[in-house]
Amino acid sequence: MNLFRLSVVGVGVAFLVAGCGGRRSNSKVDFSQMGPSISSKRYANLEKIAAKDLKCDQELTPQYLGENQYQMIGCNVEGVYELKCKVGQCSWIPDVRARAEFDMGCSRFDLKTSKLDPVTTGVAGCGKRAAYRLSTLGRGYSWILNSPVAQDEVPAVAPALAPAPTPAPADEVPVPTEL
Repeated sequence: MNLFRLSVVGVGVAFLVAGCGGRRSNSKVDFSQMGPSISSKRYANLEKIAAKDLKCDQELTPQYLGENQYQMIGCNVEGVYELKCKVGQCSWIPDVRARAEFDMGCSRFDLKTSKLDPVTTGVAGCGKRAAYRLSTLGRGYSWILNSPVAQDEVPAVAPALAPAPTPAPADEVPVPTEL
């Protein structure tokens, strides 16, 4: 009986060592260039999240942006993800543009982001702007709309640049009449 258990455990370990864990192969990724917090397990998780988020089944190309931020590119789309770790527990922060795309009715690829503070990011595009706050959701993170979606003001035409009124044509000038 103990020999049977030992052989089952041995076969299980052999499958794990051989890489039959169901993950995509990331042998092309040079982890030494990917920042201090990344590991093969964390990268596999990022790849899975980004593939679903970007709706891309092709192999994704990672780019380390610094400060635990990663850009994933594939299928002519890209997303930016951040690895946030607290006491050894790490989670991926999703691309805020995925949430803003719904709220602003604008393609994520037309949206630009700017960090307002450590937990707030501004998003602008398609003539609109909004602020999003990072919220912890269980063990993960989510972006919450933190302001109304504002319509950018269209600049008014300066009076000096306004077109001058056109005079009426000469043949339409009324002729004075006598009574």
